[in-house]
Amino acid sequence: MSNNSTIQTQTSALLLVHAITSVHAGTGQSAAVIDLPIAREKATGFPMVPGSSVKGVLRERVPDTDAQWRSSVFGEQERAGALCLTDLRLLCLPVRSLYGTFAYVTSPLVLSRLRRDCEAVGVQKFGGLPKVDLPMDGSRLNARVPAGAALLTPTSAVGQANMFLEDLDLHATSDEATGNIAAVLASALFAGNESDFTSRFVVVPDTVFSFLCETATEVAARVRLEETSKTVTNGGLWFEEAVPAETIFYGHATVEQRYLGSVEPHPFDALKGVPAIQIGGDSSIGRGLCRLVVQQ
Repeated sequence: MSNNSTIQTQTSALLLVHAITSVHAGTGQSAAVIDLPIAREKATGFPMVPGSSVKGVLRERVPDTDAQWRSSVFGEQERAGALCLTDLRLLCLPVRSLYGTFAYVTSPLVLSRLRRDCEAVGVQKFGGLPKVDLPMDGSRLNARVPAGAALLTPTSAVGQANMFLEDLDLHATSDEATGNIAAVLASALFAGNESDFTSRFVVVPDTVFSFLCETATEVAARVRLEETSKTVTNGGLWFEEAVPAETIFYGHATVEQRYLGSVEPHPFDALKGVPAIQIGGDSSIGRGLCRLVVQQ
């Protein structure tokens, strides 16, 4: 709950979005090398998904609701609806690993923003996440992992556990705070299979995470063919960027009771009935399929 009044006027929830396939939430054309880049935060450069895209998708995917309910919850052109959605921010980026196949990578900045945002809207489960202190070391790149991580080299000497993410060699140590964070996220996203997430979870320095956000996304060459000859149309080659499958985003949703009125079901109950959504472009070739998890 997000207010201190005895009369509940607003409720809040955390939305966790797990990409089953790669996601292209774009910003239109670009004059750079990548013709169709993904949307990114201006200040950090981290991939993101605009809230307007998510709200439109949810309006179509919520099952078994009538026109009055949709109008009250999602609004109309003339007036606002009761449901307010933020942009989806990046929580974990999947990165290729020499051991363990791939890692769910995050950073202290990402975790501190998640904790701060959840505290602000009253989502207690994630507002109490412990802090991870990971200062930069001039002699090596450090990382934090939970105990029992599958990403470490099996022949590491005592006190020298290494991991290889893409082309980066990192010195990894396990600590209780990282293990607790991984356990909380795994319980929400991968209930019944938590170890698959926790064994791949890693916290890297903010500068390393920024570098991976620039270099560990997918860039695919796309072509448009002539209908008759099936050869590439003149000017029909372009490069398109996407965040890879297994990426995890988070955002917040609030419901204003004054706009909702007495319609049922509650929007959060309805969203919990949405098993999967399709975000971004290229849906006809399978991109953008995501799981949705609602946490109050």
